[in-house]
Amino acid sequence: MTEHPAIPDAAPAGAAASARLAAAEAQLGVRLDYLREMAAAGSPVLAKIEAVAGLDRASISSDLPLEIRSFATLGALQADGSAECVQIHVNLDRAVGINPALLQAALDGRAALLPGPLALAWRFGRAVAENDAAMDDLRQDLEARYGRPAIMDLAFAIAVARFYPTVKRALGYAPDCSPVRVRAA
Repeated sequence: MTEHPAIPDAAPAGAAASARLAAAEAQLGVRLDYLREMAAAGSPVLAKIEAVAGLDRASISSDLPLEIRSFATLGALQADGSAECVQIHVNLDRAVGINPALLQAALDGRAALLPGPLALAWRFGRAVAENDAAMDDLRQDLEARYGRPAIMDLAFAIAVARFYPTVKRALGYAPDCSPVRVRAA
């Protein structure tokens, strides 16, 4: 991992951003040093990332169960290899009541322990992230169950979820892989 100098507190003009980041860190359960660096630098990119955050986890299709969307994006994030982003995802899932045993099964790569639709969604997310040809069959199965609008929702959710690991890697904030913990909500 690239070492970064200590990130200074945001200047007075960035006090509001600093407060928002502190609140986000408390909710997400991880430090957001890459965003703190942007706030300290007064980067306009921070506002754009905050706008993307408003898109994340906002379901578009009312016909798509939350768990399906969650496990598809979890699979994609795991394929991206960002333990910190996976941890955020798991923490948010726990906060909305997703079964911790199912999350742990996905984290362990044990899709056989997941109910069929969740395993399908998790495998689909991974296949999309890995550009695995299996995604075509998985997509067809999901579409047969939930319809084409749900696939559009999943495509968007997977793309937005993968946004953060990409930004962090590009800035040199891809932490060493640390174990992801399924904590109580």
